[in-house]
Amino acid sequence: MKTLGLFLLSIKEYLILSLLIVVSLILIFSNDNSQVRFLRAVGVGFVGAIQSGMSAVPNVFEIEKENEFLREKNIELSNEVSALKEAKLENLRLTKSLGLKDKNISGVVIAKIVNKSLVQARNTITLNVGESDSVRVNMPVITDDGLVGRIVSSSSNYSIAQILYNRNLSISVKVQRSRVDGIMNYDGAGNLIINNVPKSADVKTGDVIITSEYSNYFPAGIPVGTVVEEGNLDNLFKKVILKPSVNFTTLEEVFVLRHLPEKERLDLENSYLKKQ
Repeated sequence: MKTLGLFLLSIKEYLILSLLIVVSLILIFSNDNSQVRFLRAVGVGFVGAIQSGMSAVPNVFEIEKENEFLREKNIELSNEVSALKEAKLENLRLTKSLGLKDKNISGVVIAKIVNKSLVQARNTITLNVGESDSVRVNMPVITDDGLVGRIVSSSSNYSIAQILYNRNLSISVKVQRSRVDGIMNYDGAGNLIINNVPKSADVKTGDVIITSEYSNYFPAGIPVGTVVEEGNLDNLFKKVILKPSVNFTTLEEVFVLRHLPEKERLDLENSYLKKQ
């Protein structure tokens, strides 16, 4: 109690001032004198003007919060638009790829490329399909444009395919127009080359190259590429360079053909080669 008394004593000047202000206000508002009414009207108008001006000043914190909300919504909408565009492009690619049905090629597995290399001597692609999707080693990989490569490794849910730009992949091919045969390889320096083409063979720039019936790994007739350069390699053979039918730079979806080599033929050919 003594402490409270000391505290009130220490602020007595403020208490007295507050009391006098309250009394003054009461006297002012209870006085009906014309001068007091004028002052009272001026005071009320002044306070109203201040309140009106303050209400016109925007709340900085509210604006920041609103801007943050709008930015988040803008990001969400941008992501949705991007996803819709990507879905549309994927739909167009798959719709185009379904044209394979018109080529009487059945038994395919649609796959998406999840990784690829294009700058090595032995380039590959990784697919999001595997043995659980009936994908097996040695199955061909194609698109609606042509040949991509061959499955060389698989797990339950993924598989790896050699592509044309892989030095370990050799393909028996044929000139569609003149039926000239050859073996296509990647030279490791950016060129797809047909080897063993005789100097006198009928091969011209612009000729379409397809897989031949001599290949046990690939069905015959799949487009491989187009001749972009041909000339004499030496006195016996031509140098034939291809541009692939498939654009590997933009490649995203492929088809795995459920086609495997004929085991009897493969065993026979391998057995004969071992005897040589």
